[in-house]
Amino acid sequence: MKHDKIVALLAGAATSFSFAPYELWWLAILAPAFWLAITLDKTPEQAFRRGWLFGVGLMTPGLYWVHHSMSAYADTPYAIAVAVALLLALTMALYYGLAGHLSARWTLSHSSRARLLMMVALFGLGEWLRSWLFSGFPWLLLGYSQIDTPLGAYAPVGGVWLVSLLTMVCAALLVSMTRPGVTPRSISILLLLAIGAGGYQLSGVQWTHKKGDPIRVSMIQGNIPQDEKWLPENRLPTLAFYSDTTLELLDSELVIWPESAIPDFLFSVERELIEPLNAKLVESSTTLVTGVLTYPAEATYYNTILATGRERHFYHKRHLVPFGEYFPLGWLWKGWISGLATMGEDFSEGQAQRPLMQVGSHLAGVSICYEIIFPEEVRESLPDADFLINLSNDGWFGTTSGPLQHYQMARMRSLENGRMTLRSTNTGVTAVIGLDGQTIKQLPQFTRGVLTAEVQPYQGMTPYSRFGIYPAAALVLLLLLAARLSGRGN
Repeated sequence: MKHDKIVALLAGAATSFSFAPYELWWLAILAPAFWLAITLDKTPEQAFRRGWLFGVGLMTPGLYWVHHSMSAYADTPYAIAVAVALLLALTMALYYGLAGHLSARWTLSHSSRARLLMMVALFGLGEWLRSWLFSGFPWLLLGYSQIDTPLGAYAPVGGVWLVSLLTMVCAALLVSMTRPGVTPRSISILLLLAIGAGGYQLSGVQWTHKKGDPIRVSMIQGNIPQDEKWLPENRLPTLAFYSDTTLELLDSELVIWPESAIPDFLFSVERELIEPLNAKLVESSTTLVTGVLTYPAEATYYNTILATGRERHFYHKRHLVPFGEYFPLGWLWKGWISGLATMGEDFSEGQAQRPLMQVGSHLAGVSICYEIIFPEEVRESLPDADFLINLSNDGWFGTTSGPLQHYQMARMRSLENGRMTLRSTNTGVTAVIGLDGQTIKQLPQFTRGVLTAEVQPYQGMTPYSRFGIYPAAALVLLLLLAARLSGRGN
C-alpha cells in the first residue's frame, strides 16, 4: 500500500480514542486490524517502521497530558515539558515497532497466518514487558478499552493482559476475513462469536463472595488547586476543612482523605491535628485513613498512608514515579526537569512485602496514586484484602484525559481481583467501584464534597488473583506454537 505509513500512524491515533474519556471501545479492534493488515507482507525493517508509527499515533495523543504537570506546576519550561512528553511517547512506541520487526523476522518464509499469529503473540509480550521493564509504564494497555464489553469479563481470568490479547485476536480475525488464504471466513466468524459468547458467559460468574456485613465509608474530596495546596497561608484552612468535615462523619467506620491531603510532614501536625482528632475518632470507633508525608529518619522521605485508631498503621509507597518522586540518573536530568512532588529531595521506596494494611477491623489492599496501574503489585494483597483502597492526587493533570484514564485502570483492578475499590482523590475521580469494575457511586471532578457509601467486604480469589500472568502467558505460547505449525509459504 502506497500510503501505509500514514495508515499506521492514523490507526494508532484512532486506537487512542478507545480509552477514557472517549471509550469508543470498537476502535481498539478495528484500528489495530489496519496496522496488522499493512504489516503482513513487509520486511522486518518495514514492519518495524509501521509498528513504531502505530505506537507513535497511539501514545502521542494518549499521553499528551504528561507535559501539563511539568509545565503548569513545576519549574520546567513549556518546550522542555512538551519534549519530555513526546520523548516518552516515542519510547513507548518502540514496543510496537519491535513486535512488528521480530514477527516479520521470525516468519520470513512462513505463511501470512503465521505472521498474523506471531504479531498478536509479540504484541501481548510487549505489553507485559512494558509493565515492568525499566520500572514499568503500563499505561494504555489495550485491554483497558474493553472494560465495559464482553471481552472485559476475561479480566478475572487473566487480568488486563488476557483482555488485551483477546482484543488483538479479534483484530487479527477481522484481517483474516479480508485476506484470502489466511483462515476461512466462516472459521474467523465462528471464533469471533465464540470469544464474545465466552465473555457473556463469564460476566455472570461470581468469583468471590461476601465476607460479613457492609461497612459505612466516607471519602472527602478537598478539591484544593494544586498551585495553592502547599502555600503557607492555606495550611491551616486545609487542615481545618478536613478535620471539621471528618467530625461530621463519626457514624462512618472509615473516613478516607486523599493522597497528601495533609500539606505538611506528619511530625509537624501530630499535636496540632492528628492526636486530638484521633481521640474523638476512637470514641466513635471510626478509623481515619489519610495520605501524608513522613520523615522517620535523616534523608528518608516517604509518601505514606496513615491509618489511625488505638494502634497506628503505616504503608509507605513502594513504586515511585520517575521524575516526579525520584530522579533516575539525577545528575543528567535534575537541572532541566523539576520534580513534581519531591520538594527538592527524592522520596524513598517503602519496603513492605505486600501492599496490605490494617484499617479498623479490616485488611485493605492499599496503593498510592500511580501504584494502582500495576496489576501484579495490586494482586499481591490478595487473598487477605477485604477491599482495595487507592489514594491519589490527580490535580497535577488538570482537566486533561490523564485522571480519567487513571480511573479506568483503577476500575480494572476491581474487576481483576473481585474486590470493591475505594478511590479517594483531591480533585477526582473519587468513587466507589464494584467488584465488577462498574462505578457504584462517584463525586464530580473539581468539586468539594463527601462521598458516603455502604461497602461490602469480599473474600476468595479470582483465577487472576491466584495465577497472575500465567493464563495470558499460556495464550501467548499457544499463539507462538500455532504460528510455528502454520507452515511455510503463502
